[in-house]
Amino acid sequence: MPKKDTKLEKLSEKIHITVEEIRNLGVENLDCMFMEIYVEQAAGLTDSRQQEKVKHPLKDVVGIVFFAVLAGNDEWTEIADFAVDEKETLQKYLELPNGIPSHDTIQRVFFILRSDELQNTLVNILVQLVSVAGKSLDEYLYRNDDLGCYIKDVVAADGKETHNTGKKDSADAKDRRNLNEFNVMSTEWGICLSSTRIDEKSNEIPEMQEVMGNLDLRGCVITADALNTQKETARAIVKKAHGDYCLALKENQKTAYGEVKEYFGDEKLLKETMAADGKYLKETERESGSIVTREYFITDDIKWFEDRKDWEKLSSIGYERKRITRTGTDNTVIEERYFLCSIKPNAELFSIVARRHWNIENNLHWALDIVFREDRLHSKEKNGIHNLGLIRRFVLFIIKLLKAYYHRSMKRIRSKIGRNLETEIPVILAVLKVLYDNDMMDAIDELAK
Repeated sequence: MPKKDTKLEKLSEKIHITVEEIRNLGVENLDCMFMEIYVEQAAGLTDSRQQEKVKHPLKDVVGIVFFAVLAGNDEWTEIADFAVDEKETLQKYLELPNGIPSHDTIQRVFFILRSDELQNTLVNILVQLVSVAGKSLDEYLYRNDDLGCYIKDVVAADGKETHNTGKKDSADAKDRRNLNEFNVMSTEWGICLSSTRIDEKSNEIPEMQEVMGNLDLRGCVITADALNTQKETARAIVKKAHGDYCLALKENQKTAYGEVKEYFGDEKLLKETMAADGKYLKETERESGSIVTREYFITDDIKWFEDRKDWEKLSSIGYERKRITRTGTDNTVIEERYFLCSIKPNAELFSIVARRHWNIENNLHWALDIVFREDRLHSKEKNGIHNLGLIRRFVLFIIKLLKAYYHRSMKRIRSKIGRNLETEIPVILAVLKVLYDNDMMDAIDELAK
């Protein structure tokens, strides 16, 4: 059966209890112990500066940015000013042999940082956290023994443009383009598994295909919008990432779109799908003054589909029909979406996968723009902005993890941390240390019994 709450939400609910349990354990210096983990991971970052001229260790600069972003600072100048004001607290966790670097130094370091190494460092920490913390949670997002269907996660993939990052007056067309990134997100854990820069001469289609070659997504269903509904992308998901897919269809795949739309437009075939066991699902709920009805149809009747052999592991086609009726009126809007899928023809699973795709827009892209003000940044140096964005994605997970503990919006959590850094940081780092460590997590679980 599917789980409505994500594992991150369940873990977040547990955190406020865990904090008290950590205090009851009487273990000191958990915060510094987590920083030892960070230092070990950060040792893998390449420092391409002339070492004889280096005054500020790379791990210190990255650490300053992490603490600053966690505490509500988004611009390079804000980050440097924060570090100056909070130097005494930061010295507990960072070496700072020559004090606080200037904002220019911090920005230059982030410009030269290798994005792949920084991403691997941060994602490795998060994956270890959820691997340990997830031991007590159900392994599967969806499980159907009759179908032999076991899904661990829905992984959403989508591109994001950060506005106001292009140099509008530049003679170079590449410089005039805004920063475009391709994000891959675990919807169960809220972790951005990959965020890569899209080359100014390219687009997200080849980027997704390349990214799939760097991820192991066994037991996951990968979702993407219609732009990425490509035969080569489906092949990369199955052959390289070892996952399944549910890809939206639109006119960019004109023939496939037309054929699938025509199939579900046939009332006789639609009724047959509705009558088939497990291939139709209807959900009704209230949303912002409207009554929303969603109907999900999925079928493995695809022998008629002309191009089926060209789509790797194509197993089913899906149709979502959404009716939105404004409360107290007869005004109804109907939205329809069509999908090519490699998943089992089960409407319950299909409904989860289709709806989960929007998590990347609502829980990642929206948060980056609203909580971290990405669209209002002043910097135009794209590699530095991209690397700063990797820190933001790491911090975003931590804030979501602590949301139930703080009982505040993400903006207000950052603000509280910024106002009370000396008292909040030890607690946050202690929680991360416990979640990272199998033995300590077991001790906390025993204490909770």
